Amino acid sequence: MSTTLQREGGLTVALSLAVNVVLAAAKLSVGIVASSQALVADGIHSLVDIASDIAAIIGLKFAHLPKDDDHPYGHHRFSTLATMLISALVLFFCLGLAWQSLTALVSGADVTQPGLAAAWVAGGALLIKEGFYQYARRQAERLGSRLLMANATDHRADAIASLLALVAVVVANINPEWKALDKVVGLVLAGWLGSEGIKLFKGACEDLLDTAPAAHVLHDLSEHILAAPGAKGFHAFRARRLGDRFEIDFHLQVAEGATVAEGHAIAGRIKADILRSHPEVISVLVHVEPDAPEHRKQDGHHGFNA
Repeated sequence: MSTTLQREGGLTVALSLAVNVVLAAAKLSVGIVASSQALVADGIHSLVDIASDIAAIIGLKFAHLPKDDDHPYGHHRFSTLATMLISALVLFFCLGLAWQSLTALVSGADVTQPGLAAAWVAGGALLIKEGFYQYARRQAERLGSRLLMANATDHRADAIASLLALVAVVVANINPEWKALDKVVGLVLAGWLGSEGIKLFKGACEDLLDTAPAAHVLHDLSEHILAAPGAKGFHAFRARRLGDRFEIDFHLQVAEGATVAEGHAIAGRIKADILRSHPEVISVLVHVEPDAPEHRKQDGHHGFNA
C-alpha cells in the first residue's frame, strides 16, 4: 500500500500542481487587467496551492522512506508535517486577504468595475477545480491518505473562491452600484478558508500528540482478536497515527497451559489477519500472557475460544 500511495498519490498531486500553475497565471493576469480584486485574490490562493502541492509531493516522497538508524519508526510523520505546512499557508493567505478586504471596505475607496473577462476565467476555474476536487477526494479515500485529503480540500476551497469571484464580477456588471461586492467576497473567502485551515492544522496536531483514533476505528482494528482460535481475551489495546498509517499494540491472553510457541503462533495469526484486512496498519505489537485472573483487567475483553 505504501508504494501504491507514493506512486498514485504522487501522480495526483503532480497533476494538481500543473493545473494550479496554469490557473494561477490566468487568474492573476486577467484579474489585474480586468480590475477584479476577487479574481486576483483567487489567483493568490492558487499560488498558495502551488506551494501546498510542492509540500505534499515532498511529504509523500519522504513519508515512505525505509526505516534507518536515526528514524527507527520510519518517516511517516513527514506527511503530517506537510499537512501542517499546507494548513499554515492557507491560514496565512486568509489573514492577508481578510486584512486587505476589510481595510478596503472601511476606507470606502472608489472601486473600479471589473471586466467580464474575469467572469469567464473564474467560471472556467470553478469547473476545473470542482472536477479535480472530486477526483482527488476519491483518490484520498481509496488510498486512506490524510495528506491527499488535505490537498483535495484545498481544491474545493479554490472552487468556492472561484465561484464567489464569478458571482462578484457578474453582479458588479449587472448593477454597478454593487461594485463593492468584490471586497465583501474577499472577506467571506477569508473566513471560510480560515476555518478549513484550522481543521487541517488541528488534525495534524492530534497526530503529533498521539491522540487516539475515533472509537469506531479502534473497534474495527480490534474486532479480529477474539475471532482468532486460541485467543481468550485482550486488554490495553492502543492505536496511534503515524502520518496516514496506524501502529497498534495490545496484551493478548491465551490458555494458561499454552506453551510459548503456541502463544506466539496465536499472536502471529492475529497480527497477520489485522495487517491483511487493514492495509493502513504498518505495525502490530502483541504482548502474550496467560488467561489468569491477575491478567484480566477492567479494560479487557474476553471470549470463549478453545
